[in-house]
Amino acid sequence: MLLNLKTAGLQIKQSRLKAGVSQAELASLADVSRATINGLENGSINEIGVNRLNRILSVSLNLVSSHEVATPSPRKSASLDLSFPYDWSNSAMSDALLIDKVVERGLFEDMAKVAVHFGTNPLRRSIDKFTIKHQATAPTLNRMLGNIEKALHAQA
Repeated sequence: MLLNLKTAGLQIKQSRLKAGVSQAELASLADVSRATINGLENGSINEIGVNRLNRILSVSLNLVSSHEVATPSPRKSASLDLSFPYDWSNSAMSDALLIDKVVERGLFEDMAKVAVHFGTNPLRRSIDKFTIKHQATAPTLNRMLGNIEKALHAQA
């Protein structure tokens, strides 16, 4: 049987959107990376293992049948649409710990989403705390925060 990955990716995306689930949530449920889900949905993946694809398709199809009404995710990382499930093993993670995890990973997009939701002050405190132990990261993290602050200021 010949399977068109672009058609499968479109089906996955439609099921995911219909269920109101983020790419990160689907990836977590299917035990794959968000990049894999994104690649399938956007047609940029040319090869994938059959077991892996079957697992993703099964999970995405079950989303629609088991979530006729989308259930809200208890995870903060999913509700903020972060690119990584920082709180996958601890859905009751405190805001401060989630911010620390985002800073530790250092993804600009996630730091920006955290800043929009929580403000820049908690992000600044977390960066200051992190860079005490990891001084080499200070210039990069501070530059990211500066750019985020400029963007937020420009929007105001």
